[in-house]
Amino acid sequence: MHIGIIGAGNIAGRFAEACCQVGDVTVYAVASSEKERAEYFAEKYGIPHVLGSYRELWEMEAVDAVYIATVNSTHAGTAKSCLLAGKAVLCEKPMCMDFETTKDLIETARQQGVLLMEGMWTATLPCIRQAMSWMQEGRIGAVHYLDSSFSFFCPRGGNERLFSPELGGGGMLDVGVYCLAFSLLMMKERPASVKGSLKLGDAGVDEMGAALLTFTGGAIANCVFGVQGQMVPDAHIYGSEGQIYLKEFFGCRRAELLDPYGRLLEVFEDPKEEGFVYEIEAFRKAWEQGRTEAQGASHWLSLECARIMEQIRGGTLEETGACAMGGGTEGEFYGIR
Repeated sequence: MHIGIIGAGNIAGRFAEACCQVGDVTVYAVASSEKERAEYFAEKYGIPHVLGSYRELWEMEAVDAVYIATVNSTHAGTAKSCLLAGKAVLCEKPMCMDFETTKDLIETARQQGVLLMEGMWTATLPCIRQAMSWMQEGRIGAVHYLDSSFSFFCPRGGNERLFSPELGGGGMLDVGVYCLAFSLLMMKERPASVKGSLKLGDAGVDEMGAALLTFTGGAIANCVFGVQGQMVPDAHIYGSEGQIYLKEFFGCRRAELLDPYGRLLEVFEDPKEEGFVYEIEAFRKAWEQGRTEAQGASHWLSLECARIMEQIRGGTLEETGACAMGGGTEGEFYGIR
């Protein structure tokens, strides 16, 4: 797989480094709105082709897939152009700024028969997958409550992107989406109800926030996120017969299974965790199989995260009932052709 990178920032650099750890994957080209920046990036990471526009990259015949690492507000338009050019797309989260755009992008991928994956690496982490297995095996019984937090402190003015509504800033789009995705992955269904509260800053973006999801069986998921408060980014799942603890869940290296009283029963460790590697491997595998979506980081997950985020941010989406993950039913449920 020859991958082209759109965007030449820090996260794109980490992606380029991770590609070197995945077999049969080569970073073939990089494009930036500033060609000098792309040239520096290409020299640093040993990338053979440098392009001065995004269009040149998605029109490059030798490029099989594109990784998009630009600011949030540009993701959807860039991804759609790549899909229409027949390129597989791995797009940084959030893939889109709203539900309808997410739906349109997925429809485009399916109509084109091209792979589209949101860069939600949490869905591909071995520790997260292990926690899901413990739950499926009934190791903690009926789930009562989940919590996850992901918040850091960034001084106002310290990062233009984070505090700009036009660039898709704010805590929910940047890190809150990880908490929502975690809850959905564990429960494997959309919530029956969603409540949220956001603290808006002077710039008009949410600086801190919380979401409370209630599922059909009564389980509650509490998600806390932000860019104005440093928190411990852990996650817990409490059931009738046990607990699961995930330290730093968004990049988890250790999953613990405990009894109802908090006594350790079993440990799963992944000391070499590198989220990008697992994400790229899942992307490559789906591409090799000719799929339009990747295992784990499904279109259902992207759609449901987008729906919940829009609802909390003040959207007008109507509640339309429960929908379980997988099984090919999500297309019909969301009206995707």
